[in-house]
Amino acid sequence: MRYSWLRTAHLWLSLLAAGPLLLLSLTGVLLVYGQELQDLVQPERWTVERPAPDAGPLGYQELLARIAEQKPEVRVWSFGLGKSDAEAWKLWLADGAGVLNLDPYTGEILDHYRNDDSPYGFVVALHRRWLTSDSTITPWIRHFISAITLVLIAQMAVGLWMWLLPPKRLARLKVDFRRTPRAVVLRLHQLAGVATSLILATVAVTGMSLYWHDTMEAVVETVTGQEVAKTGEPDMAGVADIADLDAAVAVGQAAFPDSRLQHFRAPQPGKPLSMGLKPDDGLMAHRVWVGDEPPRVLAVERGDDVNAATWFWRARYWIHIGDFAGPVVRALWLLVALLPAGFVVSGLWLWLDRRKRVRLRETARGEAQAGLAA
Repeated sequence: MRYSWLRTAHLWLSLLAAGPLLLLSLTGVLLVYGQELQDLVQPERWTVERPAPDAGPLGYQELLARIAEQKPEVRVWSFGLGKSDAEAWKLWLADGAGVLNLDPYTGEILDHYRNDDSPYGFVVALHRRWLTSDSTITPWIRHFISAITLVLIAQMAVGLWMWLLPPKRLARLKVDFRRTPRAVVLRLHQLAGVATSLILATVAVTGMSLYWHDTMEAVVETVTGQEVAKTGEPDMAGVADIADLDAAVAVGQAAFPDSRLQHFRAPQPGKPLSMGLKPDDGLMAHRVWVGDEPPRVLAVERGDDVNAATWFWRARYWIHIGDFAGPVVRALWLLVALLPAGFVVSGLWLWLDRRKRVRLRETARGEAQAGLAA
């Protein structure tokens, strides 16, 4: 009786979340290698060519000047440096003016766009908020997506419970392709669910944490018994604004000379220069704040000097997309992203096949009874 109840709950949870899970799964698959696909389809917008083997990017102040010549109406908010010498830099603009793709060797603007207008940005918007941009509707859609993700976790819990109830648990994970299609699909469904439940739950939890921020932060702190460290900018009282951007960036980089500069916020009145520097052998970036004239380091936050709760909380986005442990894990995440769609399709097929077999048995029974009556 308990197994029958669990199977019914498993079915109704699947029917409730089938459509949204298919959308999340298929868009998630595209996003695992979305940046690379985008570069391949439109290389003129996303890639650059180094003019000489020893050539380096122009100075930051010079790049700002060249941007001002081409787009005098915009103001740069932050610099996102390319991961490789062949990748265009991405500059976020202030006042919602969009994004610039920049050739750092020439200062040429390759593209000016709204983030949702890029192929990758379009899929991200579809995955995260179903392409809505209305500030009153988007939060509710994100709540709904998080709720659907919670349903997925409940589905996995019910599925594991169903697997644990009958005996011979390991034997029921063996896939014998000589058996009927139903038996093969059922075993594959069970095997994939049991083998990947922990990974898929991690992806789901990190996804929910991006929207249900306070709730999931409290969950992380409760599970780990540790507090997630808060970050904050240093006080700028009595500190002069930065006048020389290149000198300020150099001072910040000197704090972690073996780390690669990932991004920094362009100078803003009354705010320090905020920089993120990632070590080659680590996932978490160091944070450095620089201010005053001449520039000096105001504060430093090491990425490798945090407790487990803080590490997980700050790494949750990279864990969610699979970009945290090399190409093998990233390829695995491609399969993990496809799993919800596979579970939905195989689960619904098993349900429809069971209904078909029940109808055939009822028909056969009715014909047999009619024959006896005759």
